[in-house]
Amino acid sequence: MIDESVTHVPVGMSGTDPSPVALVDPVTPGPREAKRLATRQSILDATVDGLVEDGYGSLTTRRIAERAGIAQSTLMHHFETRESLLVEAVANLAVDLAETALAEIDLDALRGEGHRDAVLDQAWSTFTSPQALAAAQLWGAAWTEPELATALRELEIRVAQLVMQTAATVFPDEATDPLFPVYIDGVVQVLRGLIMAIPTWGRPVIDARWAAIKPVLVTASSHLLAPPS
Repeated sequence: MIDESVTHVPVGMSGTDPSPVALVDPVTPGPREAKRLATRQSILDATVDGLVEDGYGSLTTRRIAERAGIAQSTLMHHFETRESLLVEAVANLAVDLAETALAEIDLDALRGEGHRDAVLDQAWSTFTSPQALAAAQLWGAAWTEPELATALRELEIRVAQLVMQTAATVFPDEATDPLFPVYIDGVVQVLRGLIMAIPTWGRPVIDARWAAIKPVLVTASSHLLAPPS
């Protein structure tokens, strides 16, 4: 499970005091609350599905409601604005992707340099999944949508916390090093830059760029992730 006590936020992303991303609700809801949560989750799932299948440009609250099998008024009862819905959907997706990535990583075999290489490959696979690539469309749209840009700032902080929590779970001994969050943030920024170039250059070219950059990131990690003597 991800350590929710780790709440590092990259330099320059201050200004709010977000709570750690909760992965499990410890309270068992009653029937009415369970129905409300199920409806809310169906809306979030429909939003991500719409991003993947239709793209951001075709995403409307009406089409999301149709995908979720509910009335548009019901959707608006749960999420008053499209921006709040998008932020919550992508945050929810980020938690799912982090949990999936952790489940696929062999936590007992991470100390060797070759395993660091594998962890970076897992990160690349996660960040370039169809769902993550669909979510990346929001950052492009933020250039011309000030309301979305404002909402994404909150999402950036939440996702940064989640990434740091995940990294600290994978490398708990190194997480106390003050350079650790800087390194992790640097890797994320490299990944994001490559992802944003995919529409321009195509996936094969960007995959090749990743293959060329990855050894540099592995070498840079040597200070923090060196095998114990």
